[in-house]
Amino acid sequence: MARLSKRFNMLIFHLLMVVMLVLLAWLSGRFSQQWDWTRHGANSLNPISIDILARTPGPVEVTAYTPENATLRERIRRFVARYQQAKHDITLNFVDPLRQPDEARRQGISLSGEILLKYQDREERLQQLDEARFSNAILRLGQSQARWIASLGGHGERDLLGVANHDLGDFGKSISQQGYKVVGLDLATTPTPPDNTALLVIASPTRPLLEGEIERLQDYLSQGGNLLLLSDPENAVATSLIETLTGVAQLPGTIVDANVQELGIDNPAVALVPAYPEHPAVNDFKLLTLFPQAAALRAPMPSSWEATALLQTLERSWNETGPLTGEIRRDPLDGEEPGPLTIGYALTRQTETGEQRIQVIGDSDFISNSFITNAGNLDLGLALIRWLSGDDKMIGIPAATVDDQELHLSKMAIGIIGLGSLIILPLSLLLTGLLMAWRRNKA
Repeated sequence: MARLSKRFNMLIFHLLMVVMLVLLAWLSGRFSQQWDWTRHGANSLNPISIDILARTPGPVEVTAYTPENATLRERIRRFVARYQQAKHDITLNFVDPLRQPDEARRQGISLSGEILLKYQDREERLQQLDEARFSNAILRLGQSQARWIASLGGHGERDLLGVANHDLGDFGKSISQQGYKVVGLDLATTPTPPDNTALLVIASPTRPLLEGEIERLQDYLSQGGNLLLLSDPENAVATSLIETLTGVAQLPGTIVDANVQELGIDNPAVALVPAYPEHPAVNDFKLLTLFPQAAALRAPMPSSWEATALLQTLERSWNETGPLTGEIRRDPLDGEEPGPLTIGYALTRQTETGEQRIQVIGDSDFISNSFITNAGNLDLGLALIRWLSGDDKMIGIPAATVDDQELHLSKMAIGIIGLGSLIILPLSLLLTGLLMAWRRNKA
């Protein structure tokens, strides 16, 4: 009877163990909980990031354009999972740009591994993945008050809302997806841009501005307004306006770049810019950009502006003043200067309200509807817009300090561990087994 009772108790015990394991499995599938036991919380989000997520209601869609690389995708999945723990309506999708090139092209993806974040009707792109960039991208997406990007019109400028090949409508749409509001501006009827204007764009006007309009532009600059000025070769109107407002001069002719032949580009009037200086406008920007029909610029004379040559061509380039047909060679007697030549200058100065920023570029084709998908042109245009409008300032999120990922052992310790795991431990197990077998046989 006692033996039967003991077996019954064991059966009940095992049944309860099975029930407990089933309940634990059910609870683990229904509820999620994790603990970060690393020394500095390397696998946890910074409280600043958690606060940003709490102030961003609604779903956020994350799309990673990566090839079928299990290691890379797993790294991205683990990174985004930290955000999903704090905000459960963040979704992650993967798109292989090699198998779905049309989708990558439609989204303007130019770099394998690029991340696209979508929130409501706005988008942000990331070329590098870390907590500071990711959290600040979500912060920008969640800004409810749209800042205005005003585009000057009425003088034959390229239209930020236009659909013609030479217009900038596709770029304007991309700006809108960044959370800005793109509006037209007529200085003949509007004395000054609206107060919430973050940036004024003047895209290669072909008709002279009235004296009163130029005075209003000068007033806008004197009040600390930011400006993007685009010109083209042989555009006397844009050249004169840029020199009047900033002092930046434009060299004659069109830049010819012999380096593009190595990329299979037959048009010699396409300038190549592969590298960028250390400047906040192009921080961590590493994409190749192409500038068709570009003009070279000369820095302004010493003034209150600090000028930085932001976009420069390579050697084997020059400003060709003759026809772009047949055999083209540089002629120094015609004022054709050798590369590197500057296509774009960034101008800054301190005002009472902060840093004032101007960008002057001797090409408006690079962000036109015809050429904006070339190489990294779209990404560069958006980076410049963000810098000019003052949205390049990121919230400081310090990277987690990880100092416990490596184990440093002496040669003696390594030897002891090696001998112990390869010889001593196996021999100990073997001797223990032989001893137990001997004792059983003896019994």
